[in-house]
Amino acid sequence: MTPSLPVVLVVFACPAVTLPTEVWQVAPDIKGKPGWANTQRTKDRAALLIPGLKIHPFRPVVSTRPELHGWEEPTGELVRALAKDFDVYAFGYAQTVPLDAVVHAPGLREAVGNLRKAGYKEIVLIGHSAGGVIARLFAEAYPDSGVTKVIPVAAPHTGSELADIIRAGYPKVQAPFVQSLSPEARCTKTGKGGEKIDMACVVCKLRRLDGDGLVKLGSQWPEECQKCGVPAVLVPVSHWDVMHSPAGAKAIAELAREKLTRWNTQEVEKARKVLFGDPDERRFNRRARRGRGEKTDLTAEHAERR
Repeated sequence: MTPSLPVVLVVFACPAVTLPTEVWQVAPDIKGKPGWANTQRTKDRAALLIPGLKIHPFRPVVSTRPELHGWEEPTGELVRALAKDFDVYAFGYAQTVPLDAVVHAPGLREAVGNLRKAGYKEIVLIGHSAGGVIARLFAEAYPDSGVTKVIPVAAPHTGSELADIIRAGYPKVQAPFVQSLSPEARCTKTGKGGEKIDMACVVCKLRRLDGDGLVKLGSQWPEECQKCGVPAVLVPVSHWDVMHSPAGAKAIAELAREKLTRWNTQEVEKARKVLFGDPDERRFNRRARRGRGEKTDLTAEHAERR
């Protein structure tokens, strides 16, 4: 579903900040040269990768400048999967300001604007963790920017409790960014634009956990997205492994490539039961089937245990 784009740019009261940012083209690989002088457009579609939080407890200065994360490298699983259909770019930013300040800083707007000027017919934002929230909020705030699709991966749309728990262990310079990811900060609160974004949420889950080890399921696929019929795709891997795993790369690349449609109420409810179903009820039903001598569907049982 291709969203209709309003012609009027929404003006926000959030002040722009001076934030160091950088862009690398990683497919085709131009050997780590940043900026736009050496970029090559070989396809009609561009994917812009946006990373999430990376804590630097021993070298705080690293967090004050743009960084290319490991999964964004040209040899990474996801980049290679996307390169079949997209020119792939990686966005880096200093993680020293609150999340919404990254959204409204000039760097991301300029990156998307340059992709649009380059002639790409489709611009897909793919963000991991906090990067997924940034991608979503950017598309909501700037609906006429040229972004055609957003894919948040394991994103804490309503925050993560761990942002409150890990009050130590990260440099002070990163405190504004980390603290903006707390549920109380509500920095991730969605706006009305979420109803029109062409988007799908990649939800990660570990066996027997209500999440991926860092972000809960209800934050990765929040109520706001469910009400709007935003589809969710489940990948049974951890928060940290999804961008490196073949399963994660395949799911993300397919969503980026294929046409997305919003789910109806029945489809949303079916997905809710799969993701948020009562584990005690499932265990009771499984024991009951065994007590009656019925065969248990091992595939279904395995899915229930995830």
